[in-house]
Amino acid sequence: MSWIRNSLIICLLIFILFPTGLNGQEVLTGKIKYDHLKKHNVKDNYSKAANDTIDLPLIEDFSKNVGYPDDSLWSDQEAYINDQFPKNPPSIGVATLDAINREGTLHENSNSSGFLADSLTSKPIRLNLTEGDSIYISFYYQPGGLGDTPEPGDSLVLQFYNKDLNQWKSIWQASYNEENSELVEIYLPARHTDTINTNEAGSSSFWPVHLPIRNTSYLNKDFRLRFINYASISGTSTVPSIVGNVDHWNLDFIRLDTGRTAQDTIINDIAFSKPLAPLLINYNAIPWPHFSVANTYEMKEIISITYKNLGNQTWNISREFAITDLMGPSGSYTFTGGTGENIPPYTTEEYQRNLDYIFPDNEMDSARFKILSYLVTDTLSERAPYRWNDTVENYQNFYNYYAYDDGIAENGYGLIGQGSENGQVAVKFNNYKEDTLQGLHIYFNQTKDSASQNYFKILIWENNNGKPGEVIHSEDNFIPVYQDSVNQFNNYIFYEKPFIEEGEFFIGYQKYTTDMMNIGFDLNNINNNKTYYNLNGNWTGSEIEGTLMIRPVFGKYLEPTEHEYTNINREENNYDMKLYPNPANYQLNVKTNVNQEARYSIYNMIGQKVKEGKLSSNPKAVNISNLKQGMYILQISNSTQTFRIRKKFLVTH
Repeated sequence: MSWIRNSLIICLLIFILFPTGLNGQEVLTGKIKYDHLKKHNVKDNYSKAANDTIDLPLIEDFSKNVGYPDDSLWSDQEAYINDQFPKNPPSIGVATLDAINREGTLHENSNSSGFLADSLTSKPIRLNLTEGDSIYISFYYQPGGLGDTPEPGDSLVLQFYNKDLNQWKSIWQASYNEENSELVEIYLPARHTDTINTNEAGSSSFWPVHLPIRNTSYLNKDFRLRFINYASISGTSTVPSIVGNVDHWNLDFIRLDTGRTAQDTIINDIAFSKPLAPLLINYNAIPWPHFSVANTYEMKEIISITYKNLGNQTWNISREFAITDLMGPSGSYTFTGGTGENIPPYTTEEYQRNLDYIFPDNEMDSARFKILSYLVTDTLSERAPYRWNDTVENYQNFYNYYAYDDGIAENGYGLIGQGSENGQVAVKFNNYKEDTLQGLHIYFNQTKDSASQNYFKILIWENNNGKPGEVIHSEDNFIPVYQDSVNQFNNYIFYEKPFIEEGEFFIGYQKYTTDMMNIGFDLNNINNNKTYYNLNGNWTGSEIEGTLMIRPVFGKYLEPTEHEYTNINREENNYDMKLYPNPANYQLNVKTNVNQEARYSIYNMIGQKVKEGKLSSNPKAVNISNLKQGMYILQISNSTQTFRIRKKFLVTH
């Protein structure tokens, strides 16, 4: 399921039930007007228990891990642990359940009427207690958040494992109707229903649940609990390119313990509630060789943290910071934010401290720094399970690209509808050092049946008074490539090498069909003032707040065999090579005027050799069935390596 959604996580789906004559427009997937209720039954789906057993109390606020659930508590790896999908969480970190699996694709059983999607299943919990013990489970949940709001027929379900019956029994479930702002909770053993009017805050607030465990069937050492969600892909066949991840539920602060009462609903804890922001003003990442120039303009003067007093007592805490050079020799730099005195109950505090730190220079081509802040509260042993949310960290990466986004797609962006064929999208960047543009990193959301895999062109424009101007560079015949996990960018490396001067320029793409190019969209960083689209020859500023997940990659362009051909007398101008068919599927025919025995090598667009062999006949049929979809370079050379010929070809399956 949701996977490292550094699945999280992805997020797109159905924008609207598009009428046949829809005019071209920019859309954001993940928002829909739902016009009917779906009915489905909660299933029993037993999952074999793990061997190790958890002792009470079980306290899980999802602040310990990012990506996978903590395997000391949870036996499956479908929920996505993240701090990017929630709105206003009780504490840093949530578990997100949605419609995709850990590889970032829709569950195989996905449909429009309702299907069992993700699960978060505990390991066995030791509840061999007496009937007189007072046991409660409590948690917070949120439908939607920054992801897609579930439809009224979708649901989040809490189940307990009944060892005697060898079955999972549904205890509680919730659904949300965004149109009526109604949250419906059903307490299943008693069939009791509560309807909450959320005043339009249903998808932006976390809602508390507090349940007793009184059934003696659960009082054993093999008790288990799990959360599951039922989702539905609500698209239409006329717009398959927007059908992707949907129906997000965020979970936070699960507490299971004995000695609790119906009134025990307060969490006496102080916790971070927002992630650390980058220490750069405009970007999340800058090429390290460019930062020596960018430092003057991009380095923030303050570091900011946000934390909450979740309980009814006043806290005094101290705020500490550390920045660690993970790739260079400078080590760690620590500094303090002093004491935050008398933090009142149920309040949120934002603290800003002057930042007297400069990222140290080095002669390497990359750098990485860990930014950490932690709160010092008390040393009571019974509070140890709460301390994970007292620490928050971020990693400041300086590799070879500029990035506005944080690497996690909460939605998907694209142009769609009649008139959108040949539509263009451009994002403005400011380059701090003249350099070779090696290519682009682009994140594509996976759609059902890969419906958005249409060819597109990459374009680079000069800046014309804040909008895209003349085209500097273009390359064609690219297709979306999906990685095997969520929030993984694909590399689109240029065959030719444009040189970009200092200053503002634009990167983007042009599509060729009315389907949308479903590109990841980051809702936690707002940069739509730098995004433009063109449907009719005129550039229009984007009105959708967020950041398109597309990045320019700079630096030394590594030709596929540069290290092998340092001192060769190249004679490629004397030879010719034809590749057909191109695009190719399972076989590529190579025809040349080379009259001597030659070898062929195939490289992907980041210079890795993926296949090689002899060209013993003319034309030579090369089997490419084992190559993934994408752009490649085929090169032939003779045995003495006095010449080489290279041509690009595209693989489609």
